[in-house]
Amino acid sequence: MNLFKSVSEQLAAAKERRERRAEEAARQSAAREEFEGRHRLRLSTAAAVSSVVIVCHEDTWAFVERLVFPTPGTGFHIPFHGSVDSQHFPGERCRVDRGTGMATVTLSGPHLVRCLTIFRAVLAAGADHVLQDAQRYAMSKRLYARFSSLVDSIDPDTSSGAVPRLVIDAGLESDGKEADPVA
Repeated sequence: MNLFKSVSEQLAAAKERRERRAEEAARQSAAREEFEGRHRLRLSTAAAVSSVVIVCHEDTWAFVERLVFPTPGTGFHIPFHGSVDSQHFPGERCRVDRGTGMATVTLSGPHLVRCLTIFRAVLAAGADHVLQDAQRYAMSKRLYARFSSLVDSIDPDTSSGAVPRLVIDAGLESDGKEADPVA
């Protein structure tokens, strides 16, 4: 009888573990689906933007430029359908203050869409992907969050005429919002 109870308890525990794993898988699937839905909405909103101004350190912009807008034969390889039009390359719209090292870059809606798409592709590959670089993953995670917050603050149905501005710096404030947290 004791042996039967032990086997019975083991079967019940195994069933409970399977149920917990199934619930966790369902939660992860729902979270992924929710993220992908928000991502598609962000892309749609970004596509409607005429221009945005990004202010960041010139090294941060150099990272974005190499990752998102590589010139042929340079930069990281991220699979992406479409090419960079060198006539409208955002690097030509970049001003760097040599005193502070801060870059001010004007991006169009299509550039914003491309940034979000590439950052998301890096995140989708995961931090432990064999070809993943820790810097690329960390920077893409941070930049996706910051670019997303900018896009989420834009109402695509109204236009104030003001060019949205995003400051990517833990010590500076962006549009009256609180300073970007360091963590």
